[in-house]
Amino acid sequence: MTELGDWISGRTPAAPVEFAKWLNPEVEASGCLSSALLDEALRSLNRALAHPGRDREGALHLLAADGFLTYACEAATEADDVGATLRNLVERTAAA
Repeated sequence: MTELGDWISGRTPAAPVEFAKWLNPEVEASGCLSSALLDEALRSLNRALAHPGRDREGALHLLAADGFLTYACEAATEADDVGATLRNLVERTAAA
């Protein structure tokens, strides 16, 4: 499991078992944890956009994007400068 995967699996409450497989990060965090989680959110969002219409897989990718973004915000609260970290997440999300 990746560092991100370990961090996610340590969250309380845990993600529902059926959904947890969609929250499986692809990469290791290389630096800021919240930034790496945002990267995962954006990857999941791009996958959701590749499944337009009423596609269950697209919907699950969209839910994963939401989960990763939520975790990115949660991880930002652990940063030394919470405000700056959250602003960075919002700016990167808006630019995506």
